[in-house]
Amino acid sequence: MNRAEGQLREKGHHMWIRWLVRLSIAALIAIQTCIIALSAAASAAPVRPASTVEEDVVEARPPIIKTYELQGVIRVARWYTGATEQPKADLSRAMPRRAVRVSHTFAMDRLSAAGLRWKSSGNCVDKNNRVCTSLQAVRSATVTGAIDLKQNSGCKIMVTGGTEAGHAPGRYSHGAGYKLDIRHNRCVDNYITDTFDRAGTRSDGSALYRSDTGTVFASESDHWDILFR
Repeated sequence: MNRAEGQLREKGHHMWIRWLVRLSIAALIAIQTCIIALSAAASAAPVRPASTVEEDVVEARPPIIKTYELQGVIRVARWYTGATEQPKADLSRAMPRRAVRVSHTFAMDRLSAAGLRWKSSGNCVDKNNRVCTSLQAVRSATVTGAIDLKQNSGCKIMVTGGTEAGHAPGRYSHGAGYKLDIRHNRCVDNYITDTFDRAGTRSDGSALYRSDTGTVFASESDHWDILFR
């Protein structure tokens, strides 16, 4: 091999090394760029102050700016991040998801808010007094069932019996929180008898009607005895 060939080969070797160096630099810059982008994306959105709860969108965060040099040229990279606030849930009619026991005040607040009324022959709420009308320890599902009856029928609903003493005992009884008494009126009577299937007659002679969900309506002399299951 003569001297010219040696110089040419050496020059090619140097060019190969320079190409590898440039390729390595470009790869390192790409890795660094990815790391910065991932870090920006993973960072949590800033906490909104209480005074801006009603706003729909959080203002965009300032861009992330990174400068670097590639092949002697200064380059600038920018990343923009932002967040959109999720719509707020309407909790105005929230009720426990499981059937739990609730207080008289809690139950009456929910019934009153839905337009149902309450009546006690003794004008009292003592659970241990049979002349009172109490909703103490009534099941939340029972309250929800009464509200659904009001909304579905569009009728006026007057609650006249709850968990107070004086009703027949049993697993699905008034005292166990499963039953409510509501006063007869033409609207309620027509809705129940026209909407639900006749389910026989109770031992005391009360006509029975049953919904698809298992609610049982017993027509007593001056009220409907309703079992919400």
